[in-house]
Amino acid sequence: MTDSDSQTKQDNERPGEKTTLSVYNAQTGTRGQVVYRRKVHRLLKDLGFDPETVLVIQGEQLLTQDETLAPDIEVEIRPVISGGSR
Repeated sequence: MTDSDSQTKQDNERPGEKTTLSVYNAQTGTRGQVVYRRKVHRLLKDLGFDPETVLVIQGEQLLTQDETLAPDIEVEIRPVISGGSR
């Protein structure tokens, strides 16, 4: 097994577990269950989100791409919105 294979396995669900993660998409107002991914970047990739266009929030915390998700707390994905100045 290569280092990248090992990392991918770590980013995915834990061996022997079929844990799901609750995800709320703030843009569409929909909730769903997805296979638990340990890292934010894997979740976004699996869901087809460009990491530069969304914020990932779990509980009260804004998460970066390399952070680990807690499997028992819903994840909220919000679109990044920026505005001009007057």
